Amino acid sequence: MKILAIMGSPRKNGNTYRLTRKVEEKMKKLGDVDFEYVYLKDLDLRPCLGCGACFVKGEDHCPHKDDRAMLEEKMHRADGVIFASPVYVFNVSGLMKNFFDRFAYVCHRPRFFKSALVLATAGFELGTGQMLKLFSFMAEVWGFSIADRFAVAASEVPEFGTRAAKADKKVEVAAKKFHSAVTAGRVKPGLVNMAVFLAAQASIRKLSSEYYDYDYWREHGWLEKDTWYYYEPRAGLVKKTAAKLLSRFFSLAAR
Repeated sequence: MKILAIMGSPRKNGNTYRLTRKVEEKMKKLGDVDFEYVYLKDLDLRPCLGCGACFVKGEDHCPHKDDRAMLEEKMHRADGVIFASPVYVFNVSGLMKNFFDRFAYVCHRPRFFKSALVLATAGFELGTGQMLKLFSFMAEVWGFSIADRFAVAASEVPEFGTRAAKADKKVEVAAKKFHSAVTAGRVKPGLVNMAVFLAAQASIRKLSSEYYDYDYWREHGWLEKDTWYYYEPRAGLVKKTAAKLLSRFFSLAAR
């Protein structure tokens, strides 16, 4: 099992790293697990210019020739991905936000249909809930299934804080969930996930072949009739009907 940990902290040996290392230790007790750490601070990942080339023409037309493609390939090769960031001003770090910005095209053309774990460290727990929701939503839009998400305060960081036992329990639960999810492979998408897919499908069907998004969806068969998700969702009629109705609400809300 290959796990890629994408580290959004500007510090290599800070609380975020220590927490992720604890997850690694717990997972290695469950089986043969190979961890690779990628520190965004060490990559050449330049700020998005907002030119829109990745949306219209494809990501290969981005004017930046840096480490983006290399990082995407690492995510493809991994069996599961960990997104780890400190909480800065009630949000992810600037490094992690820039990472999301540079991969904005994946919101239009999802491709990572595997499990992910989202974790964060903060000085205080205040505000971490909303940050984790946004963090997880971004990963889900890219195709990931979130096995678990959690945050710890600095005082709870294993081997550092005064309340380490509390964090250790969170880590143990998350490690087991993540290991189990990666082992199982693809999971059933939720109702909202299916509805978002159907809303996007309806929108992209209206595009012309001049748009890269249209070609991408067509080549993957996602524009075909009776296609309910990026892969077979194993959903019953009731769930499909509910997803269809909810997708119409999303489409109306987006106008």
